Parts: sequence; C-alpha cells; structure tokens
Amino acid sequence: MYMPLMVDLKKVVIFGGERGEGLQKTQKLSFFADDLLVVPEDTTEQRRLLIPKGRPSELKEKLIRGEERWIPLHPVAAKDADLESLITQSNFVVSDLSDPLINEQIFTIATRQGILCNVIDTKPLCNTWFMSLLQTDHLLVGLSTKGQAAFLSAQLRQKLQPWVEHQEKTARFWVELQSQMVLAGKRNDIAALRASFSLKWILSVFGPRFARRWAQHLLRQKGFLCRTPSSKI
Repeated sequence: MYMPLMVDLKKVVIFGGERGEGLQKTQKLSFFADDLLVVPEDTTEQRRLLIPKGRPSELKEKLIRGEERWIPLHPVAAKDADLESLITQSNFVVSDLSDPLINEQIFTIATRQGILCNVIDTKPLCNTWFMSLLQTDHLLVGLSTKGQAAFLSAQLRQKLQPWVEHQEKTARFWVELQSQMVLAGKRNDIAALRASFSLKWILSVFGPRFARRWAQHLLRQKGFLCRTPSSKI
C-alpha cells in the first residue's frame, strides 16, 4: 500500500544523474533536497553539475529556480563506488544506471536499511516514486497514477496548472493572515475567521485586499468569536 507524503529530503544520492532521465530527476530534486550528490555512470573529470537559474532544461513541470545551483559529482563511477557507504549516508536514493545488476544492488541495500529508493522505469525496484508536480509560492500539488501511466499525470498537470495558479492568491491570503495572527498571539482566533461565511465570500468576490480589511473588522466586533464555531488549527 502506498500513501502520498511530504518528505524532508536531507541527503539524496542519484546514480546516473548526470544525463537522460537521471538528469531530469537531478534537476527536480535540486528544488527540494538539502544535500544532493550525483554518482556518474562512467568516470569523468567533471566534478560539479550546474543547475542553471530559471526553468531547468529537462523538466516538464513549471518549476523555476531563483538562482543557479552546483551539484557535486562523485569522483568514482557507480560500478566502482562503495555503494553501501553512499546509500547509508542518504535518506533517498535514485538510480538511472544501464546495468540492471547494479540497480538491483542499490535497491537491495536501500530496502535493507529502510531508505527510500526509486530505480527509474523499473517498478519492482521502487519503494517510492515521483509525482508530477504543480507548484506556486504557497501551494505544492502532486499527481500520480501510482507508477502505472506517467503520461496521464502529465496531461492532468497541464490541465490543472492554470487553476492552481489562480488559487495562489487565496493560498497567500490564508498563509499570511495565519502567520500574522500567530505572531500577534491570536492563534485561537484563526478557526473563527476560517468559519466565517462573509469572509470567504468577500475573498472570492473582491479578493485578498478587501478580505484582509473584513477580517480586521470581524476581529473588532464584540462577541464575534463566541458566536462562531471554533476548531483546532
């Protein structure tokens, strides 16, 4: 059984992440992994891989980098590398190697140590898989066909992209309002505002600017909070 989760990627190792599908995964993971290491399939004199500013060349998703990032390349090719040591240091492993035996080794080591692993286009050697992503400043949406029809996820992403981008203003309003109220020590008032029909209506019709003013008005109303059902955040 699989369940979608948001994972904090501390250290990711990508075998064969310097070209093809592996490079696409390197570019995608550069947005989310704190520490990223590419282990090349073949020996190379290159020691770093550049992920340029803007939209990476291999990505189909609309993910935009604010600045360039250099990804270190392991000095030893995958076939000669200490797989056990490299995998042990990570919490997510990806492989796009052409050698199926090394891919099997990588998956075996990762699963034995309870580490997430994805061998690209080889479902039996995966205990996790990538989703097709939609991202704005305050929203992150993942689409998946459970690893069975990636093309459909891509089609759905293209159809949903305009709608998700349209919802960004609403997401920004609630995120900023909640953050401001927490800083002001008014955490208990957030649930009351979320339950306000008038606030949601004004937000949908007139937008965030007027909704912020209405939220301030509601909080000044005597007895507003006690009249509105409350719930935990």
